[in-house]
Amino acid sequence: MEITKQDFEEILPVATSSHEEVFEKVKPHFLSTINDCKAGVLGDVGTSAIEGEGNESLKKTVKEWVCLQAFLAVFRQLDLVLTSTGFGVVSTNQVAPVSKQRVDALIGHLRDRALLAHGRLLCLLCKVEGWGTSDQARENIDTLFFYFQLLQKMQGPAASHLDWQAAQRLIGEADEALRLKLSNQYMDELLDHVRRGAETAEDKPVIFLCRHIIYHWIAGDQESVRLKKRRLLRMLDGDLEHYSTYAEHGYPVNHHENFQNTQDAPAYVFG
Repeated sequence: MEITKQDFEEILPVATSSHEEVFEKVKPHFLSTINDCKAGVLGDVGTSAIEGEGNESLKKTVKEWVCLQAFLAVFRQLDLVLTSTGFGVVSTNQVAPVSKQRVDALIGHLRDRALLAHGRLLCLLCKVEGWGTSDQARENIDTLFFYFQLLQKMQGPAASHLDWQAAQRLIGEADEALRLKLSNQYMDELLDHVRRGAETAEDKPVIFLCRHIIYHWIAGDQESVRLKKRRLLRMLDGDLEHYSTYAEHGYPVNHHENFQNTQDAPAYVFG
């Protein structure tokens, strides 16, 4: 995959320059970043998709993610100055050094954008036949709340990479709580459908409620978590025919009968 100066500057307007300085300093990092993307996200199936014909949205998103990641990798090593058109690396009497505050703000903004690009990339890969059963799919989509856009949609556009980082442990806790209620088998079935872009009409309202439960868990709103869980269980319990995996593995856990100590019981306790 070739990334040109035009590609780079369209994705990163702050790197726009009439000279080649910024692009040339970042360019050596494109190859290693693309290789990281292939190994960690695309896998063989995704790599074939971006190297073949079509899949223009996927190719564009990969380029965006690679440019952002490569730029972030070398950002603090650049001798940045602020020019009339953005950032540059050539200092003259007509330009001012970039303040640490502005550099930090830009890095935060770029990290947010990299997370957004990563989320779009995963959602596009779910539509590529065969990717959903790959190791990369299982590693990148290990809960239903797997991409940054979900947090921004629920928390608001001010949600940042720092909020996403802080949410990771809580997402894991919420996922485990859902597994205790719905069963590992049913949660794994939902994840398999998501990874393969094969969500059914019955899956969609379940996934919607699960994501809201996870978000309320992140926000620390346990009362909303309880209300959403009850709503979710009512929906599943009311249609066991369509939710057969839940019916087999989750329903018995939520509706077990207490042991009755009667004389005809196999485990009758004398006393």
